[in-house]
Amino acid sequence: MPVQRMFRARFRRLLSLDDPPERTALAFSIGVFIAFSPFLGLHTIAATVIAFVFRLNKIAIYTGTFINNPFLTIVPIIVASYAIGAVLLGRPFSISQEGLDLLRHPELLSGEYYRLLFAQGWQLLLPFTIGGLILSIVCSLIAYPLTLRALRAYRRQRLESKADMASSGSAGASVNHESTRN
Repeated sequence: MPVQRMFRARFRRLLSLDDPPERTALAFSIGVFIAFSPFLGLHTIAATVIAFVFRLNKIAIYTGTFINNPFLTIVPIIVASYAIGAVLLGRPFSISQEGLDLLRHPELLSGEYYRLLFAQGWQLLLPFTIGGLILSIVCSLIAYPLTLRALRAYRRQRLESKADMASSGSAGASVNHESTRN
């Protein structure tokens, strides 16, 4: 699947950043917070502004932000956000018949239509916003330690590989040096 390959490539690039692992993990987790936030359509703008204001790594924050992919994850995130908010507010997990009728039969030139649409919109928007904010907080709090652990493990492995290569290279050099003296 091309989206999964794209995310894996971005994550591999994230692993190879030169920033300290704590800063990279922080930027990524802020991106995850933005990805799950209810401010649809403003995710990239928010990530850019936050990255510039706090001088965070743009690759890390965008990688976290783009977890919310319009082709793959946006619908499950919206549904989960609404469901969590509806449960917390004690509301049903459904759209009222009145709300469905407004969506099915728009009367775009009627002031009453917009008044009803706004009233029904709040019935959907409030649970979605509360659920989205909760998901943002929980997912970003989970993302930070997991990303930090992955970054540290990757860097430790990379250092060990370099050390192994250096020791095998120096061992080979000393063998060559010994053979030239004899």
